Amino acid sequence: MTGLMQTFRTVSTPAIVIRRERMGESHKNLTLLTADLGLVHAAAYGAWKMHSALRTGSEPFAHSLARLYHDPVKNTFKVTDLEVRESFDGLRADLGRIEAASLWAEVVLKSIAAGETTAGLYRLLLTCLRALETCAADRAPYATAQFLWRFLDLAGYRPDASACERCGRAFGEGESAAWLTAPGGIACSACAGAAGLPLSAGARRYLEASRDLDIGAALAVSLDPPSLAGLGRALQHAIRGVLETDLASLRVSGARQGRGRR
Repeated sequence: MTGLMQTFRTVSTPAIVIRRERMGESHKNLTLLTADLGLVHAAAYGAWKMHSALRTGSEPFAHSLARLYHDPVKNTFKVTDLEVRESFDGLRADLGRIEAASLWAEVVLKSIAAGETTAGLYRLLLTCLRALETCAADRAPYATAQFLWRFLDLAGYRPDASACERCGRAFGEGESAAWLTAPGGIACSACAGAAGLPLSAGARRYLEASRDLDIGAALAVSLDPPSLAGLGRALQHAIRGVLETDLASLRVSGARQGRGRR
């Protein structure tokens, strides 16, 4: 990135809006996950105005060809154009989907775009956003499971779901397991003892089977509700361990779900 910026003051790169913050009366500060430059913080001047050409492309999760001006003295970026490819309006209209996408965005931010895996993370996020936009509402938890499972792979922390991390024995077809402490691995009950988070046989098989499936095919596979809930808790636990921090989007989602059960 440094060499590229030393050569060019204006660059074009595919980008996804990860965060949008108000700046003054009518401007936006954007955090973009780009295909070529990793995470970029850029000012979009006038983007909050109703008729701004940057308005649609500067909304959360919008996917655009971004044209950016880099000031080499201040080392700052300014958005000069956003050629919108996908706005994901349907995604932003549904609370469950927006919570899922917000979690993914927070993972991207707190991982600093997963280090050297920027291009892979950009592709993963875009693929998952497309799936989330078009899938049935009840598939959103599966989309999150796939994003987190594949993120662990990109970050170099995805465990083997087919064999015990500790003794190396292959799991039986109907054998449950435990996800060990952060980020940990997946172990058989004998090796895990009372440690780790329980992972049902169905959830473990789901992880193993979906490893080589595309996102669409993985979202078509269903789990019973307890297995899906347990899988979600295990993956969230693993992500927190990798990032070494809590995730605000999970606290917000958990609080909302708690109110809904009253």
